[in-house]
Amino acid sequence: MPDVAPAARGVYKPRRPQASPLFRLVSDHLHRLQTVYDERFAREYGPWRPVVAQVADKFLACGILEHGFARIRCDACAHEYLLAFSCTCRYFCPSCHAKRLAIWTQWLDTTLLAPVPHRQVVLTIPKRLRASCLYRRRLLGEIARVAARTITAVIRTLTGERDLAVGIVACLQTHGSRANWHPHLHLLVTDGGFRPDGTFVSWPAPVRVRPTGASDRCPRRPDAHGPRRPDGHRGAAAGGGQAAARRPALAGSAIAPYVRRILDQARLNFLS
Repeated sequence: MPDVAPAARGVYKPRRPQASPLFRLVSDHLHRLQTVYDERFAREYGPWRPVVAQVADKFLACGILEHGFARIRCDACAHEYLLAFSCTCRYFCPSCHAKRLAIWTQWLDTTLLAPVPHRQVVLTIPKRLRASCLYRRRLLGEIARVAARTITAVIRTLTGERDLAVGIVACLQTHGSRANWHPHLHLLVTDGGFRPDGTFVSWPAPVRVRPTGASDRCPRRPDAHGPRRPDGHRGAAAGGGQAAARRPALAGSAIAPYVRRILDQARLNFLS
């Protein structure tokens, strides 16, 4: 009897993809969506892309025996079962995406990532440039490469090491939390870089400057740019330095000037 419990826990239970709400939604409404897309959605989300129908068709066939299967047989006990083929699509298919994500994460942890500190960097694209990416998708890859080059230049500049090799894993996401068109980058970056001899060099901590004196107690409202002058306008008094009165509570970190290069290079690529 004790030998039965481990075997029972290992019994394969096929999933039922046709019972999922997402499967029913795609199956019932995909054709209608494709029919009305150009009229109702193309202006906001761009033209209908052939890859959409391809991914949807693969998803509708994922895990269903009628679309192909493999026969699995145990040589020890001669037990057999049928395993339906999967679509192996990322993102759209919850089952396949979860498996790919688990395998990819394990590969990152055991093979790719060095045992050094890392940090996440999130970079967004100005709204006026997002429409161009919507109709010219190849620009998304170019922006990712610009971001990687810029972050590498930032770390080399901050550390004073011109030959550092920086580790970067970039993930492109094209939608926001409201399923709107919002391309942005999530990057996993080494907290420094490697010299040619393999020595790891950390980048210095960001330098932040806190104002002192009465400015610590000043309210930070859009109209609070300093004490009210006798003429009724806000701002610093004569000789008091109006720019200093408008200084924010915390100055930007040392990385800010270099990250601006991403925008400058991106604009050049869009105009070319």
